Amino acid sequence: MKNLYFLFAFTLLALTTFGQSRTKGTMPFEYHPNLSEDRYNQRITNKTIPTGPDQFVILSRKADGSYAVEKYQSGVKKQWSATIPLTKDQTVYAFYTSKDAVIVVTQQQNGYNQQLYGYRINLANGNLKDKQLLLESPVTNREPGVAYSENGSKLLVYHYQADANYKIRSITGALYDENMAKVKDTNYNLNDVRDILSADVQVSNTGEQYISLISDNMNRLTVRQYNLKDPKAKVMSVLVGGVFSGKKVYIMDSRFKLMADNQLYGAVITAEEASGLYHSLKAVRFDFENEDMVFAEEFKFTADYLAKINGINKTDQTKPKRFEDLYISDLFKTADNKLIVLAEKKYTTGGKNAPYFAKEMLLFAYDEYMNSAWNAVLMKYQQAPAEDVFSGISYSAYLSGNTLSLLTLEELNGKYDLYLRQIDTKTGQTTEPKGVRLNVANDKELAYVKDFTAWFSDKDVSVVVRPKKREAGLKLYHIQLK
Repeated sequence: MKNLYFLFAFTLLALTTFGQSRTKGTMPFEYHPNLSEDRYNQRITNKTIPTGPDQFVILSRKADGSYAVEKYQSGVKKQWSATIPLTKDQTVYAFYTSKDAVIVVTQQQNGYNQQLYGYRINLANGNLKDKQLLLESPVTNREPGVAYSENGSKLLVYHYQADANYKIRSITGALYDENMAKVKDTNYNLNDVRDILSADVQVSNTGEQYISLISDNMNRLTVRQYNLKDPKAKVMSVLVGGVFSGKKVYIMDSRFKLMADNQLYGAVITAEEASGLYHSLKAVRFDFENEDMVFAEEFKFTADYLAKINGINKTDQTKPKRFEDLYISDLFKTADNKLIVLAEKKYTTGGKNAPYFAKEMLLFAYDEYMNSAWNAVLMKYQQAPAEDVFSGISYSAYLSGNTLSLLTLEELNGKYDLYLRQIDTKTGQTTEPKGVRLNVANDKELAYVKDFTAWFSDKDVSVVVRPKKREAGLKLYHIQLK
């Protein structure tokens, strides 16, 4: 295995540096989370979207339950605000931008039926178009879904038909363009695939739809590509689970991402059925243009690998005896065509008021041929009270060229702050964590709302934090990192 790096950054004072950030603008920030939503598995994780070098839009929930989309420019000067009048029975399902508009998709339920509505807001002046009905469907044991393309030119809304055991039989919906004009109705008949419990839906800028299915009792991975002209799907399928060395293995976790080159990548973590022990990480590239699947070298979660991680774990007094609570969190494609897979340990100890934790991150890199390039471990320790869940912990990431930037809220060597780490994706080497020095409050109350972090470049970012000063409220900062 090539270039094995184990990266850790908080055990010695010499490994932690501080660099003063330059504030480009700041203002008080109103934050009213919807406590009825599942904040462990959030629908919307990015509530701030850059729309230019020094411009961004924010989706903000107000005290009365309505939502506002607000646009800001350099110096955090508000340009406009558009209110979306939602009731307590309505939920925001998607928030994204196209070249000239902000799109918000909401869901509401009326008895046995549910509707998805689209709101289109002019990016230049904030004018709000009347809501448009996008999809109406019966209420089932699965929620409807929303997928949109990277540039916002395509929107796919859909709902599932599933049996009494939650197994998916088909997916129907509609595809829209950037003006929310319907392109076509969609219908994906999946009756030829057995025991589908998980489906991931993505759409490209040119309208291709990708349906990634975990089926056959969590053993098989099947991907279908549908285009706008041919009703027949292109299909690729591979058996990932099965019996290996006498042990039955199944797919425990998965993540898929359609990259800018229109190639779909997937990564899965497998586990042993009898013991629940983590078995391996597998990654694959689905090249539909050449009708080819390219498989990466399997990475085994061995006892030796766990021992090496425990060897650099200076926080836990009782070291883990097995891999647990590890989930794939991100997939990235670098400028030199490397695939970077990020996995993070996240969990709660159970109980109504139990705290939440976000700990070490495992990074795996594959070259353009899906050969293993390097892997790394980044040690961190984050804890949040039950009412905050993961609102302020975990991480925010940004890839620029061959530099992966990570921003985390941590206490390192007695300093509670946002910390910046930058990873060279060519080698896996990481910089020392640099404190942003925003004097973040450390009183066990919410001090950082990660969802509102937006990257304009690897050194230019907006964040929402609560400073350690007399004023108790959150503030929106636009800062230049050093």
